[in-house]
Amino acid sequence: MAPPKPDPVDDVESEDDEKSQDENELTPNVVTKYQTAAEITNKALAKVVEAAVDGAKVIDLCTLGDRTMEEGAKGVYNKGKVSKGIAFPTCVSPNAAICHLSPLASDPEGAITIKKGDMVRIELGAHIDGYIAQVAHTLVVGANKEQPLTGKQADVMQAAYTSIEAAIRLLRPGKTNTEVTEAVQKIADDFECKPVEGMLSHQLQRNILDGTKQIIQNPSDTQKKEVETQTFEEGEVYSLDILISSGEGKAKPLETRTTIYKRHSDTTYNLKMKTSRAVLSEVNAKFGTMAFGLRQFEDEKKARMGILECANHGLVVPYSVLYEKEDAFVAHFMFTVLMMPSGPLKITSFPWDQDSVKSEKVVKDEAIKELLQQSLKINKKANKKKKKKATKENGADAQ
Repeated sequence: MAPPKPDPVDDVESEDDEKSQDENELTPNVVTKYQTAAEITNKALAKVVEAAVDGAKVIDLCTLGDRTMEEGAKGVYNKGKVSKGIAFPTCVSPNAAICHLSPLASDPEGAITIKKGDMVRIELGAHIDGYIAQVAHTLVVGANKEQPLTGKQADVMQAAYTSIEAAIRLLRPGKTNTEVTEAVQKIADDFECKPVEGMLSHQLQRNILDGTKQIIQNPSDTQKKEVETQTFEEGEVYSLDILISSGEGKAKPLETRTTIYKRHSDTTYNLKMKTSRAVLSEVNAKFGTMAFGLRQFEDEKKARMGILECANHGLVVPYSVLYEKEDAFVAHFMFTVLMMPSGPLKITSFPWDQDSVKSEKVVKDEAIKELLQQSLKINKKANKKKKKKATKENGADAQ
């Protein structure tokens, strides 16, 4: 249970005290903003999960998640000029569509309804003052303790959940992104599944969804050369993002319209179309560097037209809807973690019910088993004893 937090409005009053500090430093005020964003995110996820029943429309679920985040943001930090709201629009991706599906009413996908037995992935995120909290969850419509998941569906769910639990235990100062990549691969192998190739977990920074450091899963030979080994440090924030497939683990875009984008702030271009310039102006004014969906625009039709020229010239980055093969099952879990002095602090979460997932496979790797038994909290007393013991041994050796 999180410690009591000061009223967010009071934090705004003391903002001047922190102006001289690094804006990404995990001060009490910054942590409170992350936690407030996380509360909004968790509430939105809970609403969407509750509504994800047989017969629900994907577009209605996306709208519900976005509306919940917007309403949640309106109720906090109302003194001073504090940006807040959606950091990543709600995506609801059933079956072969594994991520980034957030359709418009005019899209063919706008008519999709979910049904019993569908494997559905939900992803969304909110921010307060640029401090981002993201989450992703996978459910199978109708599954419960009385009708638990079995077979390949259970295998991918258990593999993904186990992978993210291992990953958070490796988010410690001195550990590396490569160690996380290797742990996820070992777990997937034990469950006879594959991590989806090239998917990235990102460091989060203020107003930045994809920070400097990254954790890749199942990298291709080319990606192995491109992604550097990076060491985790106290005070960093990560969006741990795990996708595990029962298929080949290769995701690709099809013909589905991309509706989620984010501004590429380092790129400039003199747009030719008036509509495109108007869309870019709205992006800059309303969304800044956060991800946004075309449904969020005042004029959806103009947004559909204008965003294309912006994307063609690199002014915005598209989040394409990705697909696995039709017969594959894919589980997606994500939560946001603050690397605190006491250990990794998980601020967003998804509902996990072990009684509803009955995989016959288990983790075999002894090192992974040991890792999963570790507490998330850092035992400072034990660390001090180790250091004292090492100091004494070094002193004895010197004599």
